[in-house]
Amino acid sequence: MTRRGFFRGLLGGTLAGLLLGAYAGWVEPALRLRVQRWRVVTPAWTLAPLRIVMVADLHAAAPQMTPARIARIVARANALQGDLIVLMGDYRASHRFQTAIVPVEAVAPLLARLSARLGVHAVLGNHDWWDDAAAQDSGKGPIHTQGVLEAAGIPVLVNRAVRMGGFWLAGLDSQMAIRRLRFAPEARRDDLPGTLAQVTDEAPVILLAHEPDVFPEVPARVAVTLSGHTHGGQIRFGPWTPVVPSRFGARFAYGHLREDGRDLVVSGGLGCSGLPLRFGRPPEITVVDLSGV
Repeated sequence: MTRRGFFRGLLGGTLAGLLLGAYAGWVEPALRLRVQRWRVVTPAWTLAPLRIVMVADLHAAAPQMTPARIARIVARANALQGDLIVLMGDYRASHRFQTAIVPVEAVAPLLARLSARLGVHAVLGNHDWWDDAAAQDSGKGPIHTQGVLEAAGIPVLVNRAVRMGGFWLAGLDSQMAIRRLRFAPEARRDDLPGTLAQVTDEAPVILLAHEPDVFPEVPARVAVTLSGHTHGGQIRFGPWTPVVPSRFGARFAYGHLREDGRDLVVSGGLGCSGLPLRFGRPPEITVVDLSGV
């Protein structure tokens, strides 16, 4: 290789790196927004078809997830005409690369604009716990984010099941609530048995669980489990996702998954965690069309 060829290659590689960084750091996370649709057909659902719109993992923080962007996401979600809208946790951002903090007090009134025939319900995520210093010290809730969402008129399901017409909607607390413990069993604040014990008849059940790791414990009694948390890996090179925040690795990283006749849908989410980068997994609003066989 000649000296001129070497420097041309070096310049080309540098420009490619800068373009890739700009795309992953701004274009994909801040400008792109897609709607991902999944159809779940299961004998566990015995009612008329139901459309569920999932808004997951906002991680509100400037410059990527500003109040203006959240308002646009809300408008897009409303336009999808879901029967039910579910908020899947992680409204806060914990990464260090924020140019401005967007507090949950600014996020909740925007999410309160969401509208669906059967209402809007929320669960909490690990970052909502992690950003609450008092909860981390005590190991107990209710956490600050729950109070703010409820004050804005958004019901938060914390290990609670509610009857909604002909079915039950159940929501779990975070499985990684205590940051210093992460994947240890002691970090969990979810209670699947206690939550399902509140279901008092044979009507179908939809389960909301921020982290999908609980799925192997979910009984066939549940028509579908809906989760977020993983961001679909957030950075993806073809079929390979280098990091998935799950004790099961990439097993529950993304999409509609079926195991032993049970259904799980994991949203790719909207914001960023860890690094403020997205590549190969654009922000998404997730639509689940649920029907019986």
